[in-house]
Amino acid sequence: MNIHQLVATLAALRTSLTGSFPRGASAVLLEIMAACCALLVSLSRTLLTSEDPRVAAKHSQLIENLYRYTLRQQHHSSIHLESTGAHLLTDDELAALREDTTDFSRSARQHSGRAHYLNTADFLSNWLGLNPHEAKRRVNDAHLLIARRTIDGGTTTPRLAKLADLYANSPDLDPRLIARAARTLDSFEPADTCFDGQPLAPTERHADGTLLEDHAIALLSEPDRATREILLGDFLNAERKSRKLIKAPACGLFLQREVAEHDIYCLVVGGSQREELRSHIAQSDNPRTDAGKSARAGDDSTRPQPSKENSAHEADALFGSNDPMPPWAQDPTDDPAAEPKSNPEPDSAQQPLSEQHAQDQDLVNPNAQVPGDADVSVPQRRLNALIAALKNTHPGSRHKTVTPKIAVHIKLDSLQDLKNPGKLTSITEHGVKLSVADTGQLICQGEIYRVIFGPNSQPLDVGRSQRFFTEAMKRAIFARDRGCIVPGCTAPVEMLEYHHNQWWENDGCTSVRNGSCLCRAHHHAVHAGLLSLRIIDSLAHIVLPKHLDPRQIPQRNQIHLATA
Repeated sequence: MNIHQLVATLAALRTSLTGSFPRGASAVLLEIMAACCALLVSLSRTLLTSEDPRVAAKHSQLIENLYRYTLRQQHHSSIHLESTGAHLLTDDELAALREDTTDFSRSARQHSGRAHYLNTADFLSNWLGLNPHEAKRRVNDAHLLIARRTIDGGTTTPRLAKLADLYANSPDLDPRLIARAARTLDSFEPADTCFDGQPLAPTERHADGTLLEDHAIALLSEPDRATREILLGDFLNAERKSRKLIKAPACGLFLQREVAEHDIYCLVVGGSQREELRSHIAQSDNPRTDAGKSARAGDDSTRPQPSKENSAHEADALFGSNDPMPPWAQDPTDDPAAEPKSNPEPDSAQQPLSEQHAQDQDLVNPNAQVPGDADVSVPQRRLNALIAALKNTHPGSRHKTVTPKIAVHIKLDSLQDLKNPGKLTSITEHGVKLSVADTGQLICQGEIYRVIFGPNSQPLDVGRSQRFFTEAMKRAIFARDRGCIVPGCTAPVEMLEYHHNQWWENDGCTSVRNGSCLCRAHHHAVHAGLLSLRIIDSLAHIVLPKHLDPRQIPQRNQIHLATA
């Protein structure tokens, strides 16, 4: 086919797309569809040979649109199979379809008694070669988003009608995300009895009285993809927890298996230990910290050689520190100036520990138990030992120990209403939501800095600086922004930088009001002019490029704010 014939064919195709096809020409329409599929394969192969990046970009967009359309049509075809009883077709009919010898001018022959396939999902699995679970899931999703089968063999509205409308009329939304949301919402509802003649509409509601389906639709309307997925996932997980559908695993350090002379462990952490471990990991991952630099030292020759007397403790040391341990990480009974006890056994005649001393012991290890306590499981004991080892330093080591910095964000009214301990909850820098007990324990530690919010969500009691952002100002800015303000960005706190909204070289001052959190990549993008920053109600907002947001609406990252 030459270029002129191709142009003429394209013009004919465009004309046909605006009209309707005859309903009685099924065989011809199927043949045209098969030819279009073959044409699509040929066109894609040809386009892949182009070295023009614009062709590559447009081609990928068309393929993604086709993929999402195909995902939706899988559900439509499942309902079509179910409503026509395709699983009842005789062997001869199925064989003719495989061999492309079907005579569509006569009526289809179906089994009047028992057929090869029990239902549509069973037929889908065998006819298309799908995993049985995938086939069943596809049919169930179709009932939620396309249509439900009634007792008389017909169809009725899908169970989640509002999500179904969004599914059908929002081609820009990933259909897999909507389908996952529909499956989760359906798991909260009682079993549907549509096939028994009593179709049930969704009735489960959020704590505020709104239907869960309405909440899900509002979250799916978020324009930024990453924000949309994270907020929807958090919402559904919260609903699972509130219905006690998620069982918390036991904390501890578990040996799973041995592979090639290596041990593989599973570490499950809960409570305040979650933030301690996240802080350790984040600081060791950060190449700007001493601990991060030490963690990246791959040459064993740079590590100090342990002395004989310390070899048992220092041979496997990953980090060291020139700084003493903070008081909360020290063992209050480990006093090098104290004389060794002649009798290591506990003396019942001794006075009980003071309240402050007992509190300090709890701070060393929140889950510590009395020696000999039979309630301590082996995995939990291992976990406690691991946390304690991470806090300890190794004398003589040149490598840096990670000392966790734990920021606890608490609303001011929670502290003012201490008579109601149920309100005293908090969230850490790394997004860990702490319980009442964990919050009360952590705010007693002097080394943990706190940023207190007033009723208007503005940080209180933080200083200003004339030139550089101080640590207190950075904490306040982070406490307000909770992370990079670019929509959808999930950079960890250790990778954040602090940007002058009005640049310093443009006479901008260094203050909490004039500062914003940006990750390193987006900070460079702002200075390079790839992202625009606008101030609305004293807060910095981001304007994305036109190819990402044609509306050019100033936005802020909603992920961090929604989890606060």
